[in-house]
Amino acid sequence: MAASTRAMAAFLLGAVIVLLGSTARAAAQPEAAITSFTYMGSGCPANSAVGEISKDGQVLTMKFSEFSATTDAGIAGKRRNCQINIKMTYPSGWIYSLETVTLRGYARLDDMVKGVHRVSYYFTGEPGQGKFTKETVGEYDDNYEHSGPFSPLISSKCGLNRNLNVNMEVKVDNGANPSGQGFIDVDTVDTTVSFKVKWEACS
Repeated sequence: MAASTRAMAAFLLGAVIVLLGSTARAAAQPEAAITSFTYMGSGCPANSAVGEISKDGQVLTMKFSEFSATTDAGIAGKRRNCQINIKMTYPSGWIYSLETVTLRGYARLDDMVKGVHRVSYYFTGEPGQGKFTKETVGEYDDNYEHSGPFSPLISSKCGLNRNLNVNMEVKVDNGANPSGQGFIDVDTVDTTVSFKVKWEACS
């Protein structure tokens, strides 16, 4: 798949996590800042990703050089993931959750070849995960934009500032068409992965 090979060689894969605040009531949302992040995974091995935090701590930008999945790279190449660990600071008396996610990128899938996006999040040491999954079945050759809510909605705990963990996965599955090929990434030049953050006052 020549287009896939060119795409893997040419693109600097990128994702932007944009934290957009909203509140459950009329009160102004608290000021929050991202103070640190770490990453690991087959989609973001050491030295393959860079990150930048905006001055106000509300926007975390990550660029990847290896975050794509393809049928051209054996079984292991069909699935890539990146685990991101984020520490945030914000005033006491508030809790937050990730309400929705929006992903953009490019996919090329032959007939009956399936591309899968999975995004989940949880708080360190706390039970439960919010999950979002989107599947695309070929034929498909275009940019994409997928958006939707996390289910269930998992909130941080009042009085506890635990790290936020986000796991992103892309996968191609040609089980229904073994001779078919597929390529999917979480990047084009202007790609963003954005999370809407919902704030609530502790009750």
